[in-house]
Amino acid sequence: MNEQSSAKFLVVGAAAAMALLFLFFLPIMLTTLLILGEQSGENGGGGVANVPAEYVADVIKAGGICKTITPPVIAAQIEAESNWNPKAGSGAGAQGIAQFMPATWATHGKDGDGDGKADIWNPHDAIWSQGNYMCELAGQVDSAKGSGRLQGDTLQLTLAAYNAGIGAVLSHGGIPPYTETQNYVKRILGLIPKYTAATGGGGGATAGKLSPGLKMKADGVHVDVAAMGIQYTWYGGGSGYQPGQCTWWAANRRANIGHPVTAHMGNGGAWANTARSMGWPVGHEPRLGAAMSISPGLLGSDPSYGHVAVVEQINPDGSIVISESGVTMPVKITTISAAALSAVAQGIWYVY
Repeated sequence: MNEQSSAKFLVVGAAAAMALLFLFFLPIMLTTLLILGEQSGENGGGGVANVPAEYVADVIKAGGICKTITPPVIAAQIEAESNWNPKAGSGAGAQGIAQFMPATWATHGKDGDGDGKADIWNPHDAIWSQGNYMCELAGQVDSAKGSGRLQGDTLQLTLAAYNAGIGAVLSHGGIPPYTETQNYVKRILGLIPKYTAATGGGGGATAGKLSPGLKMKADGVHVDVAAMGIQYTWYGGGSGYQPGQCTWWAANRRANIGHPVTAHMGNGGAWANTARSMGWPVGHEPRLGAAMSISPGLLGSDPSYGHVAVVEQINPDGSIVISESGVTMPVKITTISAAALSAVAQGIWYVY
């Protein structure tokens, strides 16, 4: 082989080696970019926010196993369980960052960091096990709902099962009447917005009025539902939204403007989380026609279920006009000031 041929051989060999190195590191690069995108909310599936840096990857991983249990759910649950303390323990014997009971860990503990062992005190193992166990419980809840043994929101029932056991949920046909369990579910639902990264689609709060507009009664406050052609019947059938409920009105109004939602979005405060799990755009900026999902207890909403309304008008001063309904509240419009919105901004989500 002459010197020129030898040089060409070396160049080709070097290029081939570089190509092999690129192919080797490409999956690692893509995984890193995916995690960073999800952490900052750039991933369309809905990211996670306000999680301690050392646990971001764990939370995203554990929150990607099944549709119901998202990263914000995992994060909210950890705060409620241990407040991110990997050495936490309870008087009842629960251990670690996810507060597993040793007996439950014995059958559901998993190796989350790949060191070959499942350690209840290792937060990486515990968070991964939490995600898997929660998804297992969610599957049991959905199966029981399908057979008619349970009714209600899958996420809430799953949280109750994590706290009180799936047996208790099944025996009571829903969330058990235990104060601890009921408060546990409420607290986590209230924490989810804190850990939810904003997703795209808001487009900014542009002043204007929704079209087609509402047909109002003479008092200018209450909506003439009949004149709009909306019937007081269950939306989506018997398992959908009950007439008069906030969810019933929001679903009907969205259908009225040509942007329908499903009949199984859950309680008003859960709409954003459900929408996010389905890949729908969600954000903190109001937009005409958006379903305004209000976390439990905010702006006078129900402390257990939250509330949902529809944005009818955005004013130049930042205030908005919403249409809303409730069991004891006929369909009406309400104006919310910019100051009131700002005070609870992190607990309000708009489903676009």
